[in-house]
Amino acid sequence: MGDLVDAMGEVGRVMSDRVAVIGMSIRAAGVRSTADFWRMLSTGRSGRREIDNAELARRRIPGRIYKDPTYVPVAYSMEDYLGFDFKAFGFGRSEAELTDPQHRAMLEACYRAVESSGCFIGSLPDRVGVFVGSRTSGYGAQIEHCSAVADSQVDLAGLAIGTDPDYMSSRVSYTYGLTGPSMTVLTACSSSSVAVHLACQAILAGECDSALAGGVALDVRDAGYTFTEGGIYSRRGRCEPYMASADGTVDGNGVAVLFLRRLDAALAAGNPILGVIAGTAVNNDGRERAGFTAPGVAGQTELIEEALDVAELNSSSIGLLEGHGAGTSIGDALEIDAATQAFRSTGAGAGECRLHSVKANISNLTAAAGAAGIIGCLLALRHGQIPPNAPLVDGAPPIDLRGTPFKLAGKPTAWQRSDQGRYAAVSSFGLGGTNAHVIIGDAESELLLASRKGRSWQLLPLSADDPERLTEAVDTVRAAVDGASAAVRQDIGHTLRTGRPELTTRAAALIPVDDSSTGVRWPQPVQFRTAPDGPPTLVFMLPGEEAGASDEALALYEAEPVFRSTVDDGLATMEQVLPPQTFAAVRDAFLHGRYPTATQVSQPVLHLLGVGQHAFLSDLGVGPDLLVGHGVGELTAAQLSGVLSFEDAARAVCWRSQAMSDIAERAEAAVRFTRRMRDVRLSPPTTPTRSCVTGTWLTSEEARDPGYWGAQLREHVPFDDVLRSVVSEHPEAVCLQLNGGTSLLQSAQLREDAALALVSDGEASDSRRSLLQAVGALWERGVRIDWQAYAERDHALRIDMAPRTFERTPCLHPSLLEHCPGIDPAELSGKQVSR
Repeated sequence: MGDLVDAMGEVGRVMSDRVAVIGMSIRAAGVRSTADFWRMLSTGRSGRREIDNAELARRRIPGRIYKDPTYVPVAYSMEDYLGFDFKAFGFGRSEAELTDPQHRAMLEACYRAVESSGCFIGSLPDRVGVFVGSRTSGYGAQIEHCSAVADSQVDLAGLAIGTDPDYMSSRVSYTYGLTGPSMTVLTACSSSSVAVHLACQAILAGECDSALAGGVALDVRDAGYTFTEGGIYSRRGRCEPYMASADGTVDGNGVAVLFLRRLDAALAAGNPILGVIAGTAVNNDGRERAGFTAPGVAGQTELIEEALDVAELNSSSIGLLEGHGAGTSIGDALEIDAATQAFRSTGAGAGECRLHSVKANISNLTAAAGAAGIIGCLLALRHGQIPPNAPLVDGAPPIDLRGTPFKLAGKPTAWQRSDQGRYAAVSSFGLGGTNAHVIIGDAESELLLASRKGRSWQLLPLSADDPERLTEAVDTVRAAVDGASAAVRQDIGHTLRTGRPELTTRAAALIPVDDSSTGVRWPQPVQFRTAPDGPPTLVFMLPGEEAGASDEALALYEAEPVFRSTVDDGLATMEQVLPPQTFAAVRDAFLHGRYPTATQVSQPVLHLLGVGQHAFLSDLGVGPDLLVGHGVGELTAAQLSGVLSFEDAARAVCWRSQAMSDIAERAEAAVRFTRRMRDVRLSPPTTPTRSCVTGTWLTSEEARDPGYWGAQLREHVPFDDVLRSVVSEHPEAVCLQLNGGTSLLQSAQLREDAALALVSDGEASDSRRSLLQAVGALWERGVRIDWQAYAERDHALRIDMAPRTFERTPCLHPSLLEHCPGIDPAELSGKQVSR
């Protein structure tokens, strides 16, 4: 046994010393999501676009520039680069216009990366760090210059915060309430890979449990460039890494972010394990190179060897090298030379490793390039396929790699998993010599397993910013549910409950875990509800003998542990008070579903049913603001409001039921019951409770008077009148009937949108379903549900499901509309919606 404990401790130590990638997001030329990115990579396409003269003129590029033979009218443009849902991110319109689109794109990319892990960035439980890089931007300087030309004032402090790279990471941390280390990384083309290295170091050092790491490169004026002989940019406007035809690089536009978490924490949370960071290394070439802008072979070689050493791997384990591959003939040649030396020194044979660069697909994203390359490798691991080299697909001639450990291919290649697992490596080399190398492995199969525990029905809370977007979300979830396995349906439910924001427009659906569609009612737009700004007043109603209990006692006793334990505690007290035959009948209602009709049995059953339902709701953080009870239900309300203890309430209900069944005259029953109530402690109500004796709020004096409880047996205001009086005082209240049935709600003629029941008439055969429907209905109306507590009984894995839809309102500072050549006026044409 001791050996087993030691072994488990070692496993836990290893997992806590590793970093998992659990989420990612990317946007680039022709890419709006990771799914788009994989389609591009796997087919060898690119986002390259040639710009015609008409568009250049529309962008106000002077004719003398774009008609010059050295002008290259090519761009890798990120679609809708000015679009931003400023309201969703807490911005005013003018603040959004003053903020660099790079900052805005980073905010959204971080949101998406966390969202893809099945979490909501606004409610992450641990310390989250932020490590992000950006390209140098002229957005702020352009605004300042154009404002001066137009003789208009600009908020210089706001401009600095919105555009300086210093504030990018801290803006993310502030917006989402993230309290881990937060820093902007600026090391040119290696920025985002260095950010990943720093994030992993911070996680392993215990400075944070999870971190966002990535980069952004976005030039709103990108409309081509002027070629300079001897420079690094391509005369043909083509980025063709490792091709004989390569003549330079092309800068692109995009943003890429990874969400990293300590492996054991990710497994405990049920996050998707997209890959594990096996090792990272960062260094600088120093002076051992031709010049400051030249790469250094020695530095790159040492870097790769160090990363392999950290990962405790031989280079023969690396199946894919995602190279820096900028497409410059000198840079690519030196990179291959360095990688060849490093791989050979650690055991690689000729042609064992596939060589690739996503720059051929989306061009050089500079500060975001490394993160984009890592995402490409993670997608290859997920799909078990190494993508082709895009230039080869287009017919470009490759360089000669004979004798090196690397090979190129013009078609996808299956990537089989070996006993040692699959590993990819990513190289990033920044101008100036700061280099980074990241090695990624797929997670072992046993780490992908996690326990699932769920109810037979899955409650799906769905919300959006408006009805149109909620309609889209409902359709998306419905499509995912149709044909899904029981495990996936549990994953969908768990993710929607614990990993998505609670937005204003709401609807809830209930689906069976099995693949049946029986009984599923997907919400229609007419059923959507708008939650109030704050939680509504919640009224618990507890009817008496008229309510009936059908078989919900048995169903809930079997299905809900909190309900069951509460009922068991009540039965233990009642067994001391009730005659054996009567107690057996009360117990059988819960153990066997035999519903009693005799008063001495039905009243204790109704009481236990009500307190059990209350315990279930209380465990989810749902409690009443007001209480209304009738008949025996008023004694139940007395317990819930603190007038009676749990045990005394159980005894009092038994005494009341016996008094009412044994004595024909109500007056004698009242006297008998009054004597009994002198034996218990009566306290003032802590929750306002409506009296059905007086029709007004129960006073402290009444609550502590045994005579009041005796009179309650024979003197009462009609329950319908009491309910209507409460609703007239609290017209926006939500009324929830405990026990069973809805007939009392209907007879009181309460407005339909405010009257709910835990167990509805006509659904007694599946009370566990109607209980969850009621929870969903409360949430729709703005009642706060503790979904983490709900997950104690119903949890699964987190998945990328139902991403939030953002509006894409074009935001550009007014001073740039007429005075900044290169910006496409078409991007300002109107509002779009993006996912």
